[in-house]
Amino acid sequence: MKKLLFTILATTMLIATALQSAEIIPVWNRTIEGKVQDMEFLKGQNEILMLVGEGPNAQIQRRNPENGELIHSFPYPLSTGSKFVFTPDSMRFVQIDGNGGLLRNLDENYSVIASFEIKQEDSIGIYYSVIAIDPIRPYAYVTTYGWYKKTNFPAPRGKVVAYNYETGEHVKDLTPYSEDEYTAIEVSSDGKYLATLNDNKAYLKVWDLATMEQIINEPLFDEKSDDRCEAEDIYFSKIDDNVIYISGNFTKRINSKDIGDGAFKFFINDKTRELLLPDAIYASGNLIFLDQETIILNSTDQRIGILNLLTDSLERYGYPPKNVYSETIIYNETMNYFIGASGNDLSKFLYDRQTNIETEYEEEIIISPNPTTNTININLNSNGFEYTRLSIVDILGNEVGLIEEGLLNTSNYQKEYDVSGLPPSIYFIRLEIGNEVVTKQFIKE
Repeated sequence: MKKLLFTILATTMLIATALQSAEIIPVWNRTIEGKVQDMEFLKGQNEILMLVGEGPNAQIQRRNPENGELIHSFPYPLSTGSKFVFTPDSMRFVQIDGNGGLLRNLDENYSVIASFEIKQEDSIGIYYSVIAIDPIRPYAYVTTYGWYKKTNFPAPRGKVVAYNYETGEHVKDLTPYSEDEYTAIEVSSDGKYLATLNDNKAYLKVWDLATMEQIINEPLFDEKSDDRCEAEDIYFSKIDDNVIYISGNFTKRINSKDIGDGAFKFFINDKTRELLLPDAIYASGNLIFLDQETIILNSTDQRIGILNLLTDSLERYGYPPKNVYSETIIYNETMNYFIGASGNDLSKFLYDRQTNIETEYEEEIIISPNPTTNTININLNSNGFEYTRLSIVDILGNEVGLIEEGLLNTSNYQKEYDVSGLPPSIYFIRLEIGNEVVTKQFIKE
């Protein structure tokens, strides 16, 4: 009998060394009326809440992630740069829009419970830019930016502010006004730390939220260079409370392999920084962590990179496939799929880590139709009559269905199997013969 390729799934095994590239698989795409400003999965992850459009014709929408269809819309004028974040109970959300902040219910009219706003000046307009929610305290942390009203040039009105979103009360200015252009803000999942990144002369700033005191103000720019830093994203590790991941293009280099652009790991205790994948070139962008923080999907509006931190390798980097949009991406952890948006284009896609594994045995398992919605037809094309187990596993390597086990005629085996009860995702047919395993991917829509 042929020797079968031993293929590995999930983080419990090693990645095959013959892996050439991972594949981004489009599921659906659609164009909607209005630019997608912000979006997030509702509790249960079976609906998406979205801020769509700018100006008087904008809307707050809910959409079905299965097909992108509109479920509910509420007309509400939105300023450019409107954003929102859910409260820890997932039953309400805090929205920043222009110079105002609103705590809203998730009812039909998104009724307002409380509000706060930044004080305006005669010659300068001051607006909110990014927001994060404290998981422990009823606090919203927001950043501001300013513009001279006559010239429309940037004004030094960037700062970090804490509000009580339940009452709208101003809690504390964490920084004074400055020229900092804040682009990212994040709170650790335990509510211990707050962190920000800013453009131009970039700093990583960190506060201890128990005392509201700043504990880190780490420069990420080269004082000898006039080049501008572009800060992108922050992610607090949920596995190591000493680690913050940051991404951006920073002019302060940490070693000879650091080209400035990429994703970095910052250690809070000793205030040091290291570059992820120093031998790979990829654009900095949004950080989405998968598989217990071993995989990073790193996206911009023009590129998608897949960073494997277990093997210190770049599994994929390049343009998104046609009909996949990546300026803003959210990840459904339950179902292992992504929703992406660029402008007024919206898409759903999957990530297949098993694609392009070079093997002469790739035709051992033939599956049709693929993708499927209800049933799959399985044909085995191996020589031999062996004790065999045939099963379905999910993208994390968990068995979700036993098709058959026992003495199978693997040279002439055909089976129709009902997969209608499986949630939409990527799955694998897994054929085990003794200690050898081969898998074949299929998509359940």
